[in-house]
Amino acid sequence: VKSRTHPVLIMGEVTIIIPVKDEEVGLEFLLDDYRSSSLKDLYDVTFIFVIDKRTSDSSKKIASEFSENVIDQEDTTGKGSAVRQAIEEWRKNPTQMIVFLDADGSYSFDSVSKILKSLEDGADLVSGSRFLSGQGRPEGMSRLHNFGNRILSTVSSVRNRRRISDLCTGLWGFNSQSLLKMNVKSRGFDLEAELAGIARRQGLEHIEVQVDWSQRKGGTSKLRSLTDGFIILFRIIRT
Repeated sequence: VKSRTHPVLIMGEVTIIIPVKDEEVGLEFLLDDYRSSSLKDLYDVTFIFVIDKRTSDSSKKIASEFSENVIDQEDTTGKGSAVRQAIEEWRKNPTQMIVFLDADGSYSFDSVSKILKSLEDGADLVSGSRFLSGQGRPEGMSRLHNFGNRILSTVSSVRNRRRISDLCTGLWGFNSQSLLKMNVKSRGFDLEAELAGIARRQGLEHIEVQVDWSQRKGGTSKLRSLTDGFIILFRIIRT
């Protein structure tokens, strides 16, 4: 990352980055959950939504109820590309902590609070795990997705020389110094594999915390199990 001058960072300021493609039901759920959570009382929260240009529902309108920072995904598609565009937006006004959150309503803001608490306790990078409880496959998760994630998590654990129980989680948090060190290149669902690999290369402290997860709220999964699974595998090996 090129050296540059940044505004003074204040603890308690949080940016939540959410990539979106046809997730109107999930976003409605998130909006309701945010209104009832304590997160907005504990932190100064800013949302950045990146709306995939292929979105055909009212996701963009709903996102605008959260934030004025609703940006169109320019010239690209895919989760990784959306997050990269949001990071560039975040760099214009950086906050002390940053969260990447799926738009489908499967993670709650109570879980986001757990991520932020671990960052405040000193971790560089925190991911939310659906498996640390030891209760097996979460209700609503397909057997194929569960199996694939377990395999990819094992490969990542070996490659990065640290155990990760849930590589494909949709909830990640960073302190600003860590994210500024990350030159993310992935374009799709290989984003999480790259984050774990960059953490190893940069010597960052990456910890997992147990979080609750529920089946997506409406819409359909964008993940192509076999195709994206191989892309994620190659990203693990390359990073």
